[in-house]
Amino acid sequence: WHGISPALLMTIGVIIAGLVLFGLRKKWAAAFNRLSPRFSFNLLYNKLLEGGEALSLRLTNMYMTGSVRDYLAYILIFTTLLLAGLMIYCGGWAFDPAANSPILPYELILALVLVGAALLVLFSNKRLPAIIGLGTMGYVVAMFFVVFRAPDLALTQLVVETVTTVLFLLCFYFLPELSEKTAKRKFRPGNLAVSVAFGALVTVMALSAQGNRAFAPISRFFEDSYQLAGARNIVNAIIVDFRGFDTMLEILVFAMAGLGVYALIKLRLGGKDFR
Repeated sequence: WHGISPALLMTIGVIIAGLVLFGLRKKWAAAFNRLSPRFSFNLLYNKLLEGGEALSLRLTNMYMTGSVRDYLAYILIFTTLLLAGLMIYCGGWAFDPAANSPILPYELILALVLVGAALLVLFSNKRLPAIIGLGTMGYVVAMFFVVFRAPDLALTQLVVETVTTVLFLLCFYFLPELSEKTAKRKFRPGNLAVSVAFGALVTVMALSAQGNRAFAPISRFFEDSYQLAGARNIVNAIIVDFRGFDTMLEILVFAMAGLGVYALIKLRLGGKDFR
């Protein structure tokens, strides 16, 4: 037993007070009944409940607009504030471009093509140009992998992008045509601000990741590849030994993508042969 404590004494006091009030209920009940019904606790509770429901309904109608664009804006705003706050709190704003390689002309050209394809997707009023722009973005990313000497990632990106483009074409083939709208598009500064803020945050995070090392560098694996993996070719040592599971899963991706392409080629819907 914990003994006599303030919590025990308060409990005993509440029980005694309740018994006294219950015993004297006939005396104070008459005084309570003389009060106007407008000042009853039941009415106060009902008013608070109705006010809470009205307030919640008003707030719900403010943000539940039924527009996917608005919901996406809410998600991006919350993500931007959360990540920016974490980076400020943790001091993650660190970027030192001194150790970066210079930007070569063909890298700049690829970046411009990537931006142009993104703008094509953004401002296109037709589905086919939008799909072409989206596919162009994927293939440019694959070219960047080639430039940065990651051929395995480039091959994976090429296969996945090809399958994705084919899937988009097949899906939009069965959808109705887009209706041409003569009304001029309205410029929404709020959407522009959210897009710029989120894009700037992702860019800053990517740049800051270069100046923050959470783990030890892996250069020793490159230097000791023969002793650790028994391979004189560092590329073979990385693909087969150091990241063998990653390579196995990439092969699985290739196999699944190949089966998907084969199934799409052989697909027949409604008596139509897409071969």
